[in-house]
Amino acid sequence: MSSKDFALGKRIQQLLMDNGLENPIINDNIAKWGELSHTNEMSNKFAEFLHLLGMDLTDSSIMKTSGRVVKFFINELFYGLDYKNFPRISSNINTFNYNSPLISTGITINSTCEHHLVAINGSAIVAYIPDKKFVGLSKLNRVVDFFARRPQVQERMTKQIFIALQEVLETQDVAVAINATHNCIVIRGVKDAATENLTLELGGKFLDDAVLKTSFYQKALSIQN
Repeated sequence: MSSKDFALGKRIQQLLMDNGLENPIINDNIAKWGELSHTNEMSNKFAEFLHLLGMDLTDSSIMKTSGRVVKFFINELFYGLDYKNFPRISSNINTFNYNSPLISTGITINSTCEHHLVAINGSAIVAYIPDKKFVGLSKLNRVVDFFARRPQVQERMTKQIFIALQEVLETQDVAVAINATHNCIVIRGVKDAATENLTLELGGKFLDDAVLKTSFYQKALSIQN
């Protein structure tokens, strides 16, 4: 289990709120996640939904399903709703003045469409040009995963990751690209399994420098799910 930084998480949340980029969430309910009474209430309500759906909850196979689902939602699928889970970001001073782009590719995206609660799966590219510090490379993955692990839309998620990384990296020179498949397209509606969706957000030199901008766009277009 990676270490957490609630203070940093709250700072990031306020930054997203200031930019109109926070998810539609109820913080008071999320704050109750650790309370047994609240967990039991969620489990009971989900069991009621399954019953109304037509499932026989006396069957041994599914009688504990509601509790399992609530635990899965809180601890894994939607843990990114709780800023107590924001990852601690370790950093090192850029003593050797590295000032070229650092590009991390193939970052896994496992998210959930907030419209239908089905999977969004894909990969991300994150790039930044260090200024005064580096962060541990795995921290880029953890920030991406934090914002993926909530009911989402891809466009908002891309901008959230971008804004958060600009803050923790202390540089405007950040670029983010996400290419993802949405199961709301694959298994319902048009039912097109071949559709992939690409979103990008560029800042600082990645936006202003034509060569860097073109290079990142080309790399983004090469993402394969």
